[in-house]
Amino acid sequence: MPIQKWHVGKIAILWGWGIAICFVLTQIILRTTKFVPGFVLVATLLAILVTLSVITWKWFGGKEQ
Repeated sequence: MPIQKWHVGKIAILWGWGIAICFVLTQIILRTTKFVPGFVLVATLLAILVTLSVITWKWFGGKEQ
């Protein structure tokens, strides 16, 4: 099923899980003292946020049509 036809609830659940994962990653990042694991965690955090933004953008774009 295309993203444009998703129900609002699916987007809300997706963002809920995304925010929960980002919160956990942030807590882990704050305790990390090594560069490489910290860099990987920050990159993962940014990738999650960008992915959520792209999916939401595509969903809103489908609703405008």
